[in-house]
Amino acid sequence: MTEGTHENLISALGTSLDKNDKTEPAPIESGLENSLTASRLELFTGTSLMSLGYTEFDINGAWYDEETGVLPGLLLGGTVYWPTWYASLAVNYYFGDMKYRGQTQSFKSPTLSGLPINSRSNADIFDTTAITGYPLSTVTLYGGLGYHFWRRNIRPTTINNGLQVAGILEFYSWSYALLGVDVPLFRTWASHISLNARAMRMLQADIEVNFLGYGGYDNASLNLGNDWGLRLALPWTFRSSDHGPEITIEPWYTRWNLNRGNVVELTTKGAYTGSVVSEPQSKTRSFGISVYFRFLM
Repeated sequence: MTEGTHENLISALGTSLDKNDKTEPAPIESGLENSLTASRLELFTGTSLMSLGYTEFDINGAWYDEETGVLPGLLLGGTVYWPTWYASLAVNYYFGDMKYRGQTQSFKSPTLSGLPINSRSNADIFDTTAITGYPLSTVTLYGGLGYHFWRRNIRPTTINNGLQVAGILEFYSWSYALLGVDVPLFRTWASHISLNARAMRMLQADIEVNFLGYGGYDNASLNLGNDWGLRLALPWTFRSSDHGPEITIEPWYTRWNLNRGNVVELTTKGAYTGSVVSEPQSKTRSFGISVYFRFLM
């Protein structure tokens, strides 16, 4: 007998034996049951555009290199609502081509370092969050965890003096904790606008560097430490039709700071070479707009 069948049998017996008992369930038990019963499920999907600006600085804080570009993106997620709280999962993916402007680095010939470079890079960026929120009388408070990943592929190029410059492939990743608040600004029967602000704290940031065969170096992994991030958004939600999905148009701004990485000695086939590498301190400033559809299931 399955567990469900067993429960149904007990329920049937209870009804037969106690059908004359009109006792109402205790209010506390009834309230607990209601608070644990999901009232609705919402799925959302849409698209985004992100203007990304990334800048690195040398050990003295001077400009070192930068990448800029506008990346298209996709988003997907869902939210489960209970009477007094909700839980949401969201996944964002951005991809595309960016402009790289920087300078050469040479481990073997210092005279070849510091020459200006203009190239392109390919970017793949994933960001996912899992949050739980609690609506209060005037605002909604929420918290959760996130994960951020950036595949940064700087292409090889040739500079003005004919020198060929090797490309490099880097993988940035970090998990983070977040706390936020959503404040209603304007509401009518058909639409509403709110201010959404969240602070984000990296739990551990790392970078893996693939030299793509340059110098015969093995891949290197560096620790970037922990720092703070910030996200501000202004979502405007309205219904497309009486029976259609809700639409949200959301302009937003995000910032991250990364610390200078630890110094790692490079290896070739596991043997130390005497050359070292370190990831520069950096800042990321991005803003964009997302448009997505919310389907009530």
